[in-house]
Amino acid sequence: MNIDPGLVIVIVAVLIFYLRLIVLQRQRAKQLAPKPAASKKKVKGHPITPGAPYTIITQNRRDRVIGIVGAVAILVGIFLNLGLLPFPLAQTYWWLPTALGIVAFSWLFSP
Repeated sequence: MNIDPGLVIVIVAVLIFYLRLIVLQRQRAKQLAPKPAASKKKVKGHPITPGAPYTIITQNRRDRVIGIVGAVAILVGIFLNLGLLPFPLAQTYWWLPTALGIVAFSWLFSP
């Protein structure tokens, strides 16, 4: 396998993306961890309410748009690497839209 500098940059971008997801999941796990009760008495008449629905996808519209643009940039980078888009100069720098797209796609996930 031929490893060029562009591929190394894409691999680093993917690692940053996954590390960000791991940090977000750990923060979420800390938030959802059961809290120790102050007293062991059960209070009748107060039902246990379920927590908020679990999702790490952002609700912010701007972040969703950035994530979608990132996904499109990843596809453009893949098409440039495969030679499906007829831009000879851009085919050399296929890794640039791919790496930037991966970073932009990470905006779709939030704590």
